[in-house]
Amino acid sequence: MRVEEITGRILVDTNVLIYATLEADPRHDQARKVLARRYYPEVEMFVSVQNLAEMYPNLTGPKNQPPDSPEIARDKILSISQLRGLTVLPITPEGVHQALDLCVDGGVTRQNYFDRQLAALMLREKIPFIITENVKDFMSIEGITPINPFG
Repeated sequence: MRVEEITGRILVDTNVLIYATLEADPRHDQARKVLARRYYPEVEMFVSVQNLAEMYPNLTGPKNQPPDSPEIARDKILSISQLRGLTVLPITPEGVHQALDLCVDGGVTRQNYFDRQLAALMLREKIPFIITENVKDFMSIEGITPINPFG
C-alpha cells in the first residue's frame, strides 16, 4: 500500500518526522508529502510524545551531520508538535503495561521496547497504520500495518 492510498487513522514515526525537518536529506520531500496527508478529510494523523522526544537525540547526535544545535532541534520539535491537523498523544501507565506485555509476547528486549510502546498506543487508540522507515519493527504486531513511504 502506498501512503497516498491510506485513509483513516495514521501514526507517523520519528524517522519520518526527522526527515521532514532535514532539507538536504533525499527523503525530505517524501516525508513532507506524508505530513501533508493530514489536510485530507479522510485522514486523521497522530504522533506520540515519544516520537517528539526521540527526535531530539537524533537531530543533535552524530547521525545528523552536521548535528542541529539544541536551539534548532527544540524549534523543529516544537514546530512539528504544533502542526495543525496533527494530534499529539500521551504515553500512559496503562500503555507502558501493554507495551511490556507486547515485549514479553514477542521476546523483545532493549531499545526495541520503544517500538512496542508505540504499538501499544496505536492499539489503544485504534490506529491501524504507522508510516515508518522501520517496517520490520512493526510487522509482527497484529492490528498494525506498517508502511514505508521511502521504499
